[in-house]
Amino acid sequence: MREMYVNNSLDTYKSKLFDLIYEEMSIEQHHNLYLHKWLEIVKVCLKVESAFLYLFHDSSYYLFQPKTTREAQPLLSESSLKESFHPQKMFFYNEIELDESYNIGLRFPKEDGTPFALLLLNKKNLKETLNEKDLQSFWKVSNQFLHHTEGIQTVLEDERRYRELFKVTEIFHSTRDVKTLLIQIIETLKQVFPNDDYHLLLSNDHYDFGDLPIKNFDFENANPFAMQSFVNGSIEVEQECILYAPLKGKQGIYGVLEVNSNSNSNSTFTEQKIEFIRLLAYTAGSALENAKLYEQSKRLITDLQLINETSHKLNLNLRLTETLTFLKNQVKRSFHASAIGFVLFEKGKTIVLEESSSLFFTNEGNKYITYVKERIEKERDSIFLGDASDRVVGGEKFASLMAVPMVQNNSLLGFCIVLHEDPYMFSFDMYKLLQSFIHHSTLAITNATLREKLEHLVITDHMTKLFARHYLDETMDTSMKKDDQGVLLLIDIDDFKAINDNYGHQVGDEVIIQVANLIKKMVDPHGLVARWGGEEIAVYFPSLPQEKGVEIAQGIIEQTSAETQPRVTLSCGVSTWRKDEEKCPKSVKELVKRADEALYLAKNNGKNQVVEDCDKTIVIE
Repeated sequence: MREMYVNNSLDTYKSKLFDLIYEEMSIEQHHNLYLHKWLEIVKVCLKVESAFLYLFHDSSYYLFQPKTTREAQPLLSESSLKESFHPQKMFFYNEIELDESYNIGLRFPKEDGTPFALLLLNKKNLKETLNEKDLQSFWKVSNQFLHHTEGIQTVLEDERRYRELFKVTEIFHSTRDVKTLLIQIIETLKQVFPNDDYHLLLSNDHYDFGDLPIKNFDFENANPFAMQSFVNGSIEVEQECILYAPLKGKQGIYGVLEVNSNSNSNSTFTEQKIEFIRLLAYTAGSALENAKLYEQSKRLITDLQLINETSHKLNLNLRLTETLTFLKNQVKRSFHASAIGFVLFEKGKTIVLEESSSLFFTNEGNKYITYVKERIEKERDSIFLGDASDRVVGGEKFASLMAVPMVQNNSLLGFCIVLHEDPYMFSFDMYKLLQSFIHHSTLAITNATLREKLEHLVITDHMTKLFARHYLDETMDTSMKKDDQGVLLLIDIDDFKAINDNYGHQVGDEVIIQVANLIKKMVDPHGLVARWGGEEIAVYFPSLPQEKGVEIAQGIIEQTSAETQPRVTLSCGVSTWRKDEEKCPKSVKELVKRADEALYLAKNNGKNQVVEDCDKTIVIE
């Protein structure tokens, strides 16, 4: 009778397990629901009061407890668990340290003999209703069921993971936006491994990712396993809990995916999990490479357009100021630089051009200029630093630095320096673009400099470095058309022939230079000083009243007499024009004529004096 009851129970048990295996369930609830229903079937078929299941995973034991159960948990110690899983018996009676109500345990190992599950049962009169043969039959059927469901679960988990991988691969192939790609990598990992933590360590990327777990790959302080993964393109596992997978494309490695398996997540890096992460990282790396190549192609087109625009603009024979202002705007637009400097070397001097950022006219800016100058003069090469804070002594404010020398016909003319406060803000592509900028611009800067020097030579007297007479004529003509008034001083060195006769013509030239420098010093920046001819010097003041002009002339006469060596005196004639005054000169020729007549009177009336035109015709006897 007992044997018939047991056989019927086992047949019913097998039938229910068969129905359970082919019952449709969603992937998310499949395994847990299977185990829960299986425990219910065990209690019904074996007529046990309670059944509890311990699972072995990731070198630890945990109690499987469905949310719906209200049964009291068995009090099984860690040592008892280890001891219960270890023996070779399939089942045991009252051999564990727990409540007396749990009087039977069944062990279910994996195929390789490692622990898999432990089932605890509570049944009154157990040995009278179930002997070892019965339990062995029950164990065999249950063991097949558990391994079958575990296999199904593994297949379904793989199916779910690879379905997610397929979905994200479709997204990877449909977008060229780097940020979208990286977000999808993180979202896919959260879907597949919700209990793990993730970081993307990217090389040379400066995107704003907000709160996403993405950061730059710090090559100097990188984790050795992360660095090995990046350098070798291999999967690396640190202490069995952190995995590093390279984001690898065909042309290079663009970063590392870091996966941290939390200790309480009941998760480990199985072969299946590692393979999935490897495929995801490889797919993401290829997509990231394509997106970067797409961005790079767009950037190259933009850069070529920029260089073409720059070359076209620089071929328009701009003034040096216009050329440098244009270059500064182009560099600022392309690199979002914090400070831009243009430095020229001239006759052993380092000249910071006024179009440079204000920083380079301060002591702090001078430290960067000194550092770059020393390196460029020594190495004759460009400089590209991601973090210059430890290179420039006293220059902690600006970290990113690029500097490109200006070289023409193997001659070092100067350099362009570009700074940013944040480290690693300039990419290598930016560095190459700046080199191209300066290469195309150096000739234009050289031409503009030489052209302005030539223009200066044309309008400058060689000996005194004062303006030439024709330039003063043009300036006065322009002034008489746009200003309301002006004053002209014609100044002559008294008894200059005697100086040449007594001291020689070389001293005579030095006297003229002394007087020229003294007058220029006294009238700058309001007056325009020119050598009129021989020992005569002219000074023109636009928009100056006659009284003020006469006062300045008197000062020149007095100071010259006191400061020249050998001592000389001056005579000066003053003429004035005013708009809407009939008696005033109406042309440069008439203005000069009246000043010359006043000078003639000063020479004939005792010299060393100033004579005014006084708005009347001066009759010369």
